[in-house]
Amino acid sequence: MQMLRVVAASIAAGALLASAVVQAQAKYPSKTVEVVVPYAPGGGTDNLVRMITGIMDENKISPVPINVNNRAGGSGAVGYNYLINKKGDSHVVAGATPMVVSGKIEGRLPGNHRDAMTILMIVAIDELMLSVRSESPYKTIDEFVSAARAKPGGLTVGGTAVRSEDHIFTYLFEQAAKVKVKYVPFNSGGEVTAALMGGHIDAGVMNPNEIQAQIEAKQARNLAVAAKKRLADAPEVPTFAEKGIPFYWEQMRGMVGPANMAPEAVKWWQDALRKVTATKKWQEDYIKRNLLTPTSWTGEEANKYLDSLNGKYQQALDGLGKK
Repeated sequence: MQMLRVVAASIAAGALLASAVVQAQAKYPSKTVEVVVPYAPGGGTDNLVRMITGIMDENKISPVPINVNNRAGGSGAVGYNYLINKKGDSHVVAGATPMVVSGKIEGRLPGNHRDAMTILMIVAIDELMLSVRSESPYKTIDEFVSAARAKPGGLTVGGTAVRSEDHIFTYLFEQAAKVKVKYVPFNSGGEVTAALMGGHIDAGVMNPNEIQAQIEAKQARNLAVAAKKRLADAPEVPTFAEKGIPFYWEQMRGMVGPANMAPEAVKWWQDALRKVTATKKWQEDYIKRNLLTPTSWTGEEANKYLDSLNGKYQQALDGLGKK
């Protein structure tokens, strides 16, 4: 009889423990979530995160407050190192850029998407552009290239950070077009746009969402896009390749958490992001308006895409190191 009581007590304790685990899992998120933007306000990552969190707020997707914090510095290194140091903390996530891959290659981050972070979802692909002010004397990419060849190092091209996607874009453009320009780094895409519109640089490496408002207001124009085909929502913008400048460069956009993020937190964020990307606001005001290619890659599909970037970044960064 005593043995039966012990067994019964053990079963009851196990049931209570299992119930407690289920309840604990069901409680995520149980406190305010911090969403880190590793760049200054106004850039592509800031726009992404604020669109996602805005839609979540409007549709009451999260039962707890979600606070967006810009932790800029070190070309994204400050924000991503902060995230990495939150290992196991499921209540801190961040907007993801290809630096989750390139940061480790550059030595600015101690790990990457495989060993130091948890990829939640890749939600869109940006095809980068070269843009100028409407008042610019360069009306086409051909005119810009001709001027750059006539005055090596004389034209300035702005971008976010050094040894970054924008810097690599500029390097690949130089190699393909056989020109030399002066790359000017800024802390965010918003700062690049401000410098371009203020006439402080000749051109900017732009994610479409960073310059689209100025394009619509006819204050700026896109000279060419580093895509394999013209964008469906901007068919007037030629590709570099069709103009005899064969290079391609894209930038993924998504959300990432720290390593050892709880499985229930990963699932919650993936479900939340699916709800966000299914909304008309996301599809019309973010994807279509900003000329993006929508994706919904998670798990190994997302990780394998990021794995494929390793070689591209290593080669490009090696080239920059020799300049």
